[in-house]
Amino acid sequence: MIFSVQLYSRRFLSLNQLSGQKSVQVPHVTSMGVRGKSSSVGTIPHHPFHLVDPSPWPLMTSFSMLCLALGLVLYFHKYAAGGTVLCLALLSLTYAATLWWRDVIRESLLGCHTSKVKEGLHLGMILFIVSEAVFFVGLLWAFLHAALMPTVDVGMAWPPVGVVPVDWTRRPSLNTVLLAASYFSANAAKHAMDQGQKQTCALNLFLTIALGVLFTGYQYLEYSGAAFTFSDSVFGSTFYLSTGFHGFHVIVGFLYLAVCLLTLNSAAPGKSTALDLAVLYWHFVDLVWVLIFTLVYVWGGALPTAGIETCTDGLCVLQTVLREARLDAFYHEPAFFEVMSSSCVSLALDGNLRRLTYFFINFFFFGCSKNTRRRASFPWAG
Repeated sequence: MIFSVQLYSRRFLSLNQLSGQKSVQVPHVTSMGVRGKSSSVGTIPHHPFHLVDPSPWPLMTSFSMLCLALGLVLYFHKYAAGGTVLCLALLSLTYAATLWWRDVIRESLLGCHTSKVKEGLHLGMILFIVSEAVFFVGLLWAFLHAALMPTVDVGMAWPPVGVVPVDWTRRPSLNTVLLAASYFSANAAKHAMDQGQKQTCALNLFLTIALGVLFTGYQYLEYSGAAFTFSDSVFGSTFYLSTGFHGFHVIVGFLYLAVCLLTLNSAAPGKSTALDLAVLYWHFVDLVWVLIFTLVYVWGGALPTAGIETCTDGLCVLQTVLREARLDAFYHEPAFFEVMSSSCVSLALDGNLRRLTYFFINFFFFGCSKNTRRRASFPWAG
């Protein structure tokens, strides 16, 4: 017991001497010793880095993520064991991440995190955020690609014909207000911790966590009341992927803040690396939501024209979209307009929206040659 007290005190006294000094004679506590096994005693080397002992958690985390991907594939393809593999992988990943996180916290409390180690932690979080940003860029790119170039399968319109998007003026706007408020409360918690005001920091952290939980709850209500599903064309898949993965990041963010709140009493007053990284991650979540709200809800979820809601067939949709697009070719080429309009009427009478849209693309991009007119086979053509 006396040795443990001396070890703990000498470790904290040596923290300010690690950067820029050649060597300091202090006991060295390994990560295996943190987990309750025997610890070695030695000298700090000529560098301020923390050399961790072999840990089972990285390997277990990697294996759990592999099983998680396998479980998702099996579940999506409706295999019998898909749900079981998915649940076991989630439990294994949660267990490994929790114990890994516990060891990192214990190492920081024992003084193993020097200034160089903290710089490495900041760099690791920045690289992680950059990788997540690229991931969200890919999701938003897919959404914009489908929205800017709607195909025949979605009725040449965005949102697709028959899909009623989520009204962005209701729950999405409320969620935006919640995340905006959490941005300021998270900043207030960080500044309070920097000034040594732990009670104020705890209050703001609790407020930020509560706002994140409310955001998740309203997101669930939005999903449960949506008029389209994940399988409703590319709109549904890209919408739920973008907003769903952001919601998952929100859950990870407020869990991270909850860990900071639980370990607040054991943290030293002043700068807190864990809280700084948590607030940085939370700001990233806020920024991603601003992009998703603007592009997916406001811009991507808006109907192209006001009159398209009253259309009951493909011809009405096509005429409405073309009228709003103001295609000059229809006004400056009488012959082209005559052939195109008669063909649209013919195909609309047959009720074939797919042929109608393909015919429109053929005339618009390749002109109205004699062979094209002959293949159109108008019922009233002489």
